[in-house]
Amino acid sequence: MFFKKATKLVLISFLLLLLSACGGRNSQQTNDSDIRIIVAVESTTVGETNLLITVTDKAGTPINDAAVSVKGDMSHAGMVPVLGEASSGENGVYKMPFEWTMGGDWVLTVDVTLPDGRSTSQQFNFTINS
Repeated sequence: MFFKKATKLVLISFLLLLLSACGGRNSQQTNDSDIRIIVAVESTTVGETNLLITVTDKAGTPINDAAVSVKGDMSHAGMVPVLGEASSGENGVYKMPFEWTMGGDWVLTVDVTLPDGRSTSQQFNFTINS
């Protein structure tokens, strides 16, 4: 009886983890600067892709002149980070070349500095297929 309950719990936990790792779009609202950042990727497969980073204020107004940088790290130690930068957007969207160097779980740290000097940083999780 205990074994069946434990198996169900492990299965449910695994499914929830799997569902949370799926998808190529992630969004978070910052608390400190009222900047909204949305990250979309053109591909979640190993190799070259483009990141589409949308930066708006809390009212949804696009911000085009921010400095945007990205640091991509694998969720495990030992990998060299992948870096990218963009300094101008169109309608608040910054297109940035990026390369997924290995399949697995990635954490993208997006740093945004506005023209007035305010800045924020957000992390986004992606699972990349081999």
